[in-house]
Amino acid sequence: MFLKKSFFSIYLLAPFILFSQTSIWDTVESMGRGLNLGNTLSAPVEGYWAPIVHEQYFIEVSNAGFSNVRIPIDFFGTRTSGNTSVWSSQSNTYSEFNGYESDFVVSNEYLNRVETVVDWSLQQGLYTIIDIHGADLKSEFLETFNSNNSNYTNPSSAKRAADLMKFKSIWIQIANRFINHPEELLFEVVNEPYFEVSSSEMDSINLMIIEAIRSTGGNNTTRPIIITGGTSTSYQAPTAISDDVLNFDSNLIASFHYYKPFNFTASSREEYNDFNWGNNSDKSTLDSHFDEVKSWSENKNIPITLGEFGADNQSGLNYNTGIYSSHGGPMNNDRVEYHRYIAEQAINRGFSFSAWCAGNKSTKTIHLRNDNPSTNNAISGIWVNDVKEALLADGTWPECYGPYDNAIIRNPNFECGVSSQWNFSVQGNAEAILSNENNSVFSGSNAARIDVTTAQNYNKVMLSNVVYEDDLTNKTLVIGCYAKSLESNISFKLRIRTQINGIVTYQPSQSFELSDSYQYYEFQYDVSDDSSFVQLQVLLGAHIGTYFLDSFSIDVIDSSLGIISQVDDLDLVLYPNPTKEFVNIKSFNEIESIGIYTMLGRLLIKKNQSKKININKLSSGFYLVKVKLKNQAIVIKKISKK
Repeated sequence: MFLKKSFFSIYLLAPFILFSQTSIWDTVESMGRGLNLGNTLSAPVEGYWAPIVHEQYFIEVSNAGFSNVRIPIDFFGTRTSGNTSVWSSQSNTYSEFNGYESDFVVSNEYLNRVETVVDWSLQQGLYTIIDIHGADLKSEFLETFNSNNSNYTNPSSAKRAADLMKFKSIWIQIANRFINHPEELLFEVVNEPYFEVSSSEMDSINLMIIEAIRSTGGNNTTRPIIITGGTSTSYQAPTAISDDVLNFDSNLIASFHYYKPFNFTASSREEYNDFNWGNNSDKSTLDSHFDEVKSWSENKNIPITLGEFGADNQSGLNYNTGIYSSHGGPMNNDRVEYHRYIAEQAINRGFSFSAWCAGNKSTKTIHLRNDNPSTNNAISGIWVNDVKEALLADGTWPECYGPYDNAIIRNPNFECGVSSQWNFSVQGNAEAILSNENNSVFSGSNAARIDVTTAQNYNKVMLSNVVYEDDLTNKTLVIGCYAKSLESNISFKLRIRTQINGIVTYQPSQSFELSDSYQYYEFQYDVSDDSSFVQLQVLLGAHIGTYFLDSFSIDVIDSSLGIISQVDDLDLVLYPNPTKEFVNIKSFNEIESIGIYTMLGRLLIKKNQSKKININKLSSGFYLVKVKLKNQAIVIKKISKK
């Protein structure tokens, strides 16, 4: 994880504005706020659903202050030759397919048009996303995975093999066409597969397409690729992506879309009739959904883009005809606030976004598409200004953003804020609020403050850190923190949540009574050999009062390092501690060897028959010092490297 954004150098290389190669996290941060060029290249014919796009569109988007454009594009239908229906749809015929990628050819004329549009976007310094998206894509490919759809194809059929080959062939041709384009051009595997495709099937498709794109070489070797999962819809889509996919490639971005609640966002349609949005309950629901995505992103170490969101036009207005929907639609202030709040909350969590805009004729309009000189709207102007301004108005990129160290406790001192790596939950009849505390801290500039106004049981108010899944066999965890309260006679507990042989279990500490000044509290937990994960939880629901937490720490004692002897601490002293360079050892016993280990027990430095060891080349942090004495006693102590 790195603090705050680090900007990278800009170089002007005609015909594109290019940036030096950067991390996938930097890419998402630089993508920032953007729009979809909807219903344009995703229509059966460009111009059917929205005006044919002109270069002026991208100039206006860039001048307004947006940083990305997502371009939905359909490559199916007449745009790619090769009919997969000639192959059998019957089960157990998969092996009969003997076709080739070359059987499916994307129209060169169409690729030329796509390249022209993409280049217009890149020339304006906009991050640009090619997103395979459209009605023909759905009917010819996605719906063939849905057993409830008339287009369903048996997964063991020759036609399924042909369909997959066609999809792969299309992506290889796209990748080859854009092989030398800058990495500000991103590829998105497919739009909203989850309505039709299972999670396991989408995993296979993702792996197939990632591998196909990478195989073309050039800039595609590291080009950012946007993926999502199958089965789960909306904000849960990324969580369906398997670890096999996430670990396959280091330049992936996970995507989700957000149109909840449909009763509001699609209320220009007859079946939906809630024209208001924005009360505390509405925003709390959205916050919890976004927090779930953020928590998943942090646990899986993959950045997030919000690929689509939006609400219908005010009262269902068609900006081209000037006619309102007979079924009504969102109140304008509520529509504006929906866009503003989502944009703000996405940016606050480190999600780039591309708001959905499908042009002047659609139910969701932001840009009026006057870039095309033939456009003749009843409503004048370039933008739906209040919505455009709402998308650009609020939100601050998180102070702590980027890949996170695989630590048992992340953000242990709350310097990245109480919502980063920590999840706060209040259950039952308890009532409590979590907030950042800047004044009453133990160290640094931030602590966690929990105000419990209605108490119940300890576990009804809970602060949980991330799930840690690495092997902790033969490990003992010593968890510490500093805490205090404003009131007397209130207490809290630490707890380890774990899974042993598939069964989730909980091991709480004793209750710790708090005072009005920061004190250190410690809990020791022996990890079971059959544990698949551990998670630290802080239980705060038993008493009404104000709690302060700061500076969590964890020592991992590896029993494989040897038995810790009963040598008195006065007989062996490490100094100075903390240290920048040397660790000195004072002992009345003769020393056989000194070892410096990571907190998980990996040997870094070893020196024999010495009372001094140099650790100046190690990074700042905590380490274990294992001292073996000539009498075969072993002492393990913790040292802090400045």
